[in-house]
Amino acid sequence: MRLILWAVCAAMVLALQGCGGASSVVAHSGAPLQLFNADSSPRFTFYLACTSEDASCSTAENTFSDWASDRHVALRLTESDDVLFTSGIPSFGKSTDLPYRVAVHFAPLVVPSFSQFAGGSQSMGGYTPPKVGYTATTYVFDSATGKLLQKIPSHEERTTKPQEHANGYIHAEVNAFIARLDPAYLHQ
Repeated sequence: MRLILWAVCAAMVLALQGCGGASSVVAHSGAPLQLFNADSSPRFTFYLACTSEDASCSTAENTFSDWASDRHVALRLTESDDVLFTSGIPSFGKSTDLPYRVAVHFAPLVVPSFSQFAGGSQSMGGYTPPKVGYTATTYVFDSATGKLLQKIPSHEERTTKPQEHANGYIHAEVNAFIARLDPAYLHQ
């Protein structure tokens, strides 16, 4: 399973990898979609819907906001049920003349550690360490038509140290996600 996940991630990285300031994704037609111009200016508006069962979306949204600010990307927060994810056009209307809309539904994952006890003897049955990660789906739409050009699901999860706060790990996971979308961001 890990080999398959690694292969999918590697293929996604290769598909999203850009050089210099020009990041691209591969459309269904096979032609790359340039998300950034050669001068590093964005060619898309970024829409983020974050959902979680805890407060981890605050950390995720702040990390995405820092990236958007650094890269001069217009960031719009939206709800996960916005029609944007099905029609390619946000419920609050078209607000850009950029070629693409990149919409991400991001769900941070925080799983606390736990121990299992067997029977009434209180004997330890096993320990599961804490985990942090995310599931996400990235959608790339043509801004003019709303046509879906790319849909990329992703999932990452890693074991964490029990004594460390989850926010640092969530921040790192969001940065790793952004690095696959915008490889040039790491080189700034």
